[in-house]
Amino acid sequence: MVPDAALPLFLSRPPQASSPEELARAARGGDPAAFEALVKRYERRVYGLAHHHLHDPDEAQDLAQEIFVRLYRNLNRFDPGRPFEPWFWRLAANVAVNYGRRRPPPASDRDPQPAAAPVPGEWLPLEGALADLDPGLRLPLLLHYYLDLGLADVATALELSLPAVKSRLHRGRRLLRRALSEEG
Repeated sequence: MVPDAALPLFLSRPPQASSPEELARAARGGDPAAFEALVKRYERRVYGLAHHHLHDPDEAQDLAQEIFVRLYRNLNRFDPGRPFEPWFWRLAANVAVNYGRRRPPPASDRDPQPAAAPVPGEWLPLEGALADLDPGLRLPLLLHYYLDLGLADVATALELSLPAVKSRLHRGRRLLRRALSEEG
């Protein structure tokens, strides 16, 4: 027999097949298991986005954690009548951009002899070219190609029009092609 105190824990476990919208509604209602399920569902993709955005594993871990803290704090702003993913990726993109703005310059800019700072030449050519892109071009590329979001979802996530997203993707791809052809 299960003690009465443990019963709510069993009842609050969301089913594994819950949609993100159902999990967000439950987490918004105060269900910690639903929030944990949301984190588990998105943690790898969020870390990947953060790592591609910052190119530093420790900073990426901090950024990913900051994204989930902001998610927890802002769940009450989520409109349950709308899809969760575009709202979530907009929040993640905004946090990533703001995090990059407040981030101190890399050690290589402050210290002429950095100890363990990654050198762009050590990255794969595409990673180095992506790192050199302006965040306004890099984030749409990452959301669309890395996270597999559709163009409309990228537009919603970045609060841009669909033509603006298409334009940024086009310019970003063109700059990547140019950078990669110069290296090769």
